[in-house]
Amino acid sequence: MRLIKFLIVAAVIALLTMPAAFMTTLLLYPLWSWIEATFGIESVGHSGPADWCFLVVYASLLAAALFLLWRSWRRHAADSKLS
Repeated sequence: MRLIKFLIVAAVIALLTMPAAFMTTLLLYPLWSWIEATFGIESVGHSGPADWCFLVVYASLLAAALFLLWRSWRRHAADSKLS
């Protein structure tokens, strides 16, 4: 039951992280331009940052959010064992 709760909350976090990743990707436009100019990696075009830029930001935000969720649930489980 606990695993099912975790998976449901993780799915909700994955959905809620998408708009934050989109906005963060747009705010990082100067970084993507610098990466393109410095390393020659296609990262910006006429329609904005490339797809891989969004995926990098999304994966980073999702990993951080899921790590925080996992840590809080572990802390909660440890606290409930002490009681």
